[in-house]
Amino acid sequence: QLGRRLVYGVIISLNENSIYAGDVKSISEIIDDIPILTKELWELIQWMSYYYVAPIGKVFNTVLPISLSKNYSPQFHWYARHLETADKIAVDELKKNAPIQYNVYKKIKKESPVFFKISSLKTICSNPVSICNSLEKKKLIQLIKKEKDHNPTDLSFEPVEKKIHFNSDQNKVINKLENCIESGQFNSLLLHGVTGSGKTEIFIEIIKRVLDRGKSGIILLPEIALTPQIAGRFKSVFGDKTALWHSQLTQSQRSSTWKKLYNGKYKIVIGARSAIFAPLKNLGLIIVDEEHDTSYKQDSPSPRYHA
Repeated sequence: QLGRRLVYGVIISLNENSIYAGDVKSISEIIDDIPILTKELWELIQWMSYYYVAPIGKVFNTVLPISLSKNYSPQFHWYARHLETADKIAVDELKKNAPIQYNVYKKIKKESPVFFKISSLKTICSNPVSICNSLEKKKLIQLIKKEKDHNPTDLSFEPVEKKIHFNSDQNKVINKLENCIESGQFNSLLLHGVTGSGKTEIFIEIIKRVLDRGKSGIILLPEIALTPQIAGRFKSVFGDKTALWHSQLTQSQRSSTWKKLYNGKYKIVIGARSAIFAPLKNLGLIIVDEEHDTSYKQDSPSPRYHA
């Protein structure tokens, strides 16, 4: 506490024997529910502070989401699907006595076995959640809720499996990259190819092999290239293993995504410059697409780093 203000701080070291002769203020409270720094992130912060001649507090603010210590209440969507064990007599009673519930039930059954987003039922009824709760009590449907994904668009990307046949040159590149990953040593490789030469497919293939080894990966894209189409291509292949880190995320969403990365829910991060600070566990690959792009350099404020 400084005067009447409570201020946030980060403990960076401990010293049992202080030479300071004045009063030392006590820490009021430990506010984080998880340790907010990995050993690797802490070493990176120290290096950035030294290399870019930047105050360590400014580096902290760059690396960590501002709202990391605030409570975040995620948004959820409800989903429903038909139960094969649904009682036919109960369905007949719906058809006779509750036509709106019956119409909702028919729509959910039509979409099954896929879980159907309940909010999409508003074209049939004004309060789909209440009706679906009634259908669940009658053991006609199953309800689940999922945390709302922070996609840069409202589009949904269903996971797909697409077998790619690579040519000999592409296979050479993939094998070279895989050998580097297998070695466990740091390697920096330049992949050059004209538009349409299949670089994205190579990225996807090598990420698959990284994941097979229990490692994780970061894909950096210039801000202008972080389009729904590009992000969706990766999202469609890797599904819920993928986190998107982009400028449209609110501070609360950044905090939520960061904590999930830290806890290991996501194995892949796709994002612009600041995605390089993602706290992934067992990082095995960093892809910098269009590495020459100037948007990877932060000019202001400090630290003026290059991703």
